[in-house]
Amino acid sequence: MDRSKLIRDPKRVQAYLEELPNGSLVCKKPVKIYIPARFAERGLAQIGIETYIVGIYAIVVEDVYYGVSLVNAMLPIEPTSTLKMQIEGDEYYEFSFDAGSVVVTSTDLVKTDVLVYKIYDEIISKGRVPWYLGELELGKIFDTAQYHAGANIGANQEVTELIVSMISRDEKDRNKYYRTTITDLSELETKRPAFIPLRSVQYAATNTTNKLAGSYFGDALVSALVNPADRVERIESLLRA
Repeated sequence: MDRSKLIRDPKRVQAYLEELPNGSLVCKKPVKIYIPARFAERGLAQIGIETYIVGIYAIVVEDVYYGVSLVNAMLPIEPTSTLKMQIEGDEYYEFSFDAGSVVVTSTDLVKTDVLVYKIYDEIISKGRVPWYLGELELGKIFDTAQYHAGANIGANQEVTELIVSMISRDEKDRNKYYRTTITDLSELETKRPAFIPLRSVQYAATNTTNKLAGSYFGDALVSALVNPADRVERIESLLRA
C-alpha cells in the first residue's frame, strides 16, 4: 500500500460504519484497519482466535480514503482476514472486513489505566509513530484517556502538545524542530514531520553538557562535534559556577 496516495476523509469513512443496538460496530461496505505489527509485542494488540487492538489505528475505505481513531482502550475486533504487509519499511497488520461484517464486537470497553502508559512509552517516548499519526493527531492522542482508561494524563492538552513539539523534527534535518519549518497550518496535512525518541541524546539534548553527560556516549560525542551548541544554556552556567 502506498500511503502517500491516501486521502484523509473522516466523514466518508464514518458513512461506512454503523453502530447496532447491541453495541457492536458493523461496516456497510468493505473496510480495512491498519496497526504496526510491533503493537502485538508492546501490549497494544493481541492477535489470535480472539483479536484485540488498541483503538489508535487507521481505517481505510475503497483503498483511497482513510480516517484515524484515537481511542485509549483495547477494542475486540472480528476481521474477515488478517495479513502482514510492509508500509514505508515497517511491518503492519492489515485487518480486512467484508461488507456486513462486525468490525468491533462491543463498544462497551474495559477501562485499563496502564494502557495509557504503554501508548505513551511506544509512540511518544520511543518516537515510534505510525504513518497515520501526524503532529495534530499526536497532540490529541490522550484526549480520551480519562473517559476510556480512567487516567488523567490527557487533562491538560497543552502538556501533550509541548512534548509532541519536542519530538517532531524536520524530515530532512532532525536537528530542526518541525514547528520552525512550516509557515502555514495547511502544511500540517501535506508536510509530515520526522519523529525522534523523547530521550534521544543525539537530537533531544540541546547543549554539549547534556549530550556528554547522558547515555550512549559515542553517539552523543559525534552529535556534539557535528552540531556544536551556539549558546551557553543556564544549566551549563550553573554547572560551571
